Amino acid sequence: MEQPKENKIKFSRFLLIQTIVLGLLFAADSFFGFFEQNFFNTYIAHVLFLPEIYIAIMVSLSAVMGLIFCLVWGIKSDNTRTKWGRRRPYLIFGGTVAGVAMILYAFSPNYWWCLFFDVIIIGVASNAYFASSRALIPDTFPSELRGRANGIISIFSNLAILIALMVFLISYEFFAIPNPKGSGTILTQEGHLFVLAIGGIFFALCGILGFIFVREMPTSEMPPKKKFSAEFKELYDLNEMKKQKHFFKMVGAYIVFKTGIYTVMPFLFIFIFALGLTTLELLIGIGVAFILLIFATLAMGKISDKVGRKKFVPLFVIIACVGFFLMPFAKPFELSDVNLLIFYIALPFVVIGILGLPVPLDAWSQDLLPEDRRGKFLGIYNLMWIVSQIIGSFIGAFIAMIFGIAWIFLAGAVFMIISIPFFMFVKETLKRE
Repeated sequence: MEQPKENKIKFSRFLLIQTIVLGLLFAADSFFGFFEQNFFNTYIAHVLFLPEIYIAIMVSLSAVMGLIFCLVWGIKSDNTRTKWGRRRPYLIFGGTVAGVAMILYAFSPNYWWCLFFDVIIIGVASNAYFASSRALIPDTFPSELRGRANGIISIFSNLAILIALMVFLISYEFFAIPNPKGSGTILTQEGHLFVLAIGGIFFALCGILGFIFVREMPTSEMPPKKKFSAEFKELYDLNEMKKQKHFFKMVGAYIVFKTGIYTVMPFLFIFIFALGLTTLELLIGIGVAFILLIFATLAMGKISDKVGRKKFVPLFVIIACVGFFLMPFAKPFELSDVNLLIFYIALPFVVIGILGLPVPLDAWSQDLLPEDRRGKFLGIYNLMWIVSQIIGSFIGAFIAMIFGIAWIFLAGAVFMIISIPFFMFVKETLKRE
């Protein structure tokens, strides 16, 4: 059956340039998020020597701040009209403030300072950056190109994570020491300062670059401004919610899926450190995983543009879950030996599940955003991140403390599988004739 002509739309030179610019913005997003989600947590475990429940509390509080301020900044950016555009001012503000706070986090003398920098400063500032940068994709690309655009932008994001992993490997080589209070290794405070300084500086620089190079539609072509109070009241309008019912179905499905991801993510690097692998062993596993991730990301983005968003989601989820089911057996218990073969087989699937699957799912979600209120609805969409972080981090913490950290992967896979029927209730947004 022949595809509609719209699916044959190609990238113009302008769109290619904007793809590169947005790729850098999302690279900074991933780079920053990688360090916040992993090294903020290892700081609590390795420097302050606090149990996993403290990580879950901080992750949850940070998530609540994200829920509030991603929505606030989304509404504000929708209704900002300046000579610099509506999204760009929030890039430079959020990038510089959150970047500096990430560096200062590495000097935290106790848990309260960790909460101050992560929850208060970064929770407010970083979400100004996230809300504006994420709205720029549907602002810039027509729906027929969003799958491929998300795929290309995700390559930048994943390359940033690969660089972040290289920074981690360097820190692992030079700053990791035997755990004085248990098995495996830990990262010293100097090691945390090394990685967090790099993450903070890169985030601030990309906020500045985004402000300079992003191109938005002229103010005259933007929808009329609305008052913040009027926009906020619409959140409680049942008629409006009914009009956007498939958007809310998508949020619900994504909450279940992301709960599985966040059961694993806050503790992933604590698990990797606990394996006690050599730098070379880690490098081989990470290198293979990211090569496969790049090909998988491009393929999923292209498929979602060619055959629709929905059709292959169950298959993609099931394939990714293979790694989550296998990973616990790489080292099922603290005193077990590492099965390196299982680790090498499982890691690419885990990485694709965490970093690759959002490509078709995000394109699908962006199709459902109301054109004139994308920032606000991305703030609502952020509910998916917040609820899943809170639920997932506590589930992961309790599983790690009761059964051992390796078994967080099994719980993560269960949530991902459960999400499949929820996604099937969301309408297809890119149909073939």
